[in-house]
Amino acid sequence: MKKRVLILGLILTALVVPFISACAQPAPAPPPAASTLALPEGAVKLSELVPAMGEHWAIPEQLPLGPIYLVHDEEVVGIEYMWSEDMLQEVSTPEGTINTLVPLPVGVKVDHATVEFLPEGHEGFEMPHWDLHLYFISPEEREELAPHEPR
Repeated sequence: MKKRVLILGLILTALVVPFISACAQPAPAPPPAASTLALPEGAVKLSELVPAMGEHWAIPEQLPLGPIYLVHDEEVVGIEYMWSEDMLQEVSTPEGTINTLVPLPVGVKVDHATVEFLPEGHEGFEMPHWDLHLYFISPEEREELAPHEPR
């Protein structure tokens, strides 16, 4: 009996040790990640720099809801989406969402978000609606966004 237990133990050890060793190896490094989101092909400039937001760019067919790309010095610093209250009430299932959020490449991280209700709307979407802003820069960096002084 002791001999069988010893043989079974040796067999299990022979099978398990290579598996454990393989698991203990570090995983291969992932491919380099993008640190910024690229402005999509076909996007057009909608506004000059809005302080604490950036220039507004979008693909015309996606207006007014977005995504609207917030750009500073040719870098996307955030994304904006807009929804009216009626649109929010229409959503009942994941398949019935208003629009799809832009998938972010690996490595692009949202630093912070702001949500604002605009009862009067604004130029480009003149009805009461919600604005969602996803920023890839810190609040301090965002507050520094201002038009460049002419040289």
